[in-house]
Amino acid sequence: MTSVNEFHPNPYLIWQRAQGIPIYSGFFVEDLRRLQLGFWGDRNANGAFINLSNSQVNGAYVLEIPRGEKTRPHRQLFDELAFVIEGQGATSVWYDQERKRSFEWQEGSAFAVTPNLRHQHYAMGAAAKLVCVTSAPLYMQLFNNNDFIFNNNYRFIDRYAEEENFFAEAIRFLPGLGGIETNFIADVRQFFRKENIEEIRSRGNLPRRQRAHDAYSLRVRFAKAMMILHLSGWSVGTYKKAHRHGPGYYIVILDGEGYSLMWEEGGKRERIDWRQYSMLVPPMMWFHQHFNASPRPTRFIAFHPPGLLGSPGWSGEGADPYLEKGPNQIEYSDEDPEIRRLYDLELSNRGIKSEMPIEIYKRVVA
Repeated sequence: MTSVNEFHPNPYLIWQRAQGIPIYSGFFVEDLRRLQLGFWGDRNANGAFINLSNSQVNGAYVLEIPRGEKTRPHRQLFDELAFVIEGQGATSVWYDQERKRSFEWQEGSAFAVTPNLRHQHYAMGAAAKLVCVTSAPLYMQLFNNNDFIFNNNYRFIDRYAEEENFFAEAIRFLPGLGGIETNFIADVRQFFRKENIEEIRSRGNLPRRQRAHDAYSLRVRFAKAMMILHLSGWSVGTYKKAHRHGPGYYIVILDGEGYSLMWEEGGKRERIDWRQYSMLVPPMMWFHQHFNASPRPTRFIAFHPPGLLGSPGWSGEGADPYLEKGPNQIEYSDEDPEIRRLYDLELSNRGIKSEMPIEIYKRVVA
C-alpha cells in the first residue's frame, strides 16, 4: 500500500533533514540560547531548526556563528526576520559585489533579510547567536523546487535598492497596521521601553490595541516584508485576555518570567512556564493567555505568519476579527474564575500583589 506521505510530501521537512542539524518540535523551547546545535555545513555555522505547533506557514532556526567566523554567502526567495540573542557581529548584503553594504548588530538587534539578497553574517569577538523566523515552509510547499528558491536572480528593488543608509534606524508610521515600518532596530530592548512606545503612538496617531490591563504594544514591519512582528509588554501583577488566531505566531520572551495557558476550545488547558529567551507557539485556533509572574514588567516579541494567514477568514478589509471583542477573545468577565484564582495563588506564592482591578471582572449590563 502507498503511504499518505508519498502523496503529500513536506518539502520543507525533507530539506531540513538533508541539512543534518537538530530539529526541535512541540509547543515550546525553554531557552533559545541553550539549544543543542549541530554543524550546518551549508552555512558554515552551527544551527538547529525549530518547528513548533506544526505551523506549516513559517518556521524558525537558531544560528550560531563561532568566534571570529563568518557564514557562507547565502540567498533565498522567502522572507526572513532575524533577532540577535547573544553576542555581536555584522552582516553584509549585496546583489553585486561592488555595491556591497554592511551593518553591525548586537544582542537585541532585529532586522530583515530581503528575498534573493545575498548575505553573510560575521561574529565579532565571541560567538554570536541569532534566531531567525522565515516563511520557508510556505514557499517550499508552493514551489517544491530548491533551485528556484535558493538560486533565484530576481531583484526585489522595490524592497531593497542598494541604498547606503538602508539599515539606519529610521521609522515610518503605518496607521493602518497600527505600527511602524523600519529596516533595522539596534536594540529592541531599549527601543521597546513603554515611554518610547507611547511617544511613537502619539506622534504617529496610531490606534491602541491591547489585550491586557495596563499593557502596551506596537506592530513593526521590516523592509516591506509580508511577515511582521509585534512587541507586547504588560505590568507586574497582571495578565492578558485569552484569545486565539491562526498558525505560526513565534513568541520570544524578552524579559521577565511567567506562564501561558493554551487550550483547544472545550479541551484541557496546557501550562507553559517561560523566562527570558523562551520561545512558544500557540497551535492554530487554540485559545492562549499570558501571565506575568515576575516582580517586574514582562515583554515579548511575536513574529507573525506571512500576510493574512494569521487571521483565517478575514479579507483584510474592515476590523480584524482576531483583535476585537468577539468569538476569538474571552473578556475577563467571561473567563473561567479558576484562571484568576490560580493566578492569584501563583502571585501569593511569589510574594507579589495582584494589580488586576476587581471592576474588570464585572459584566456590563446593557
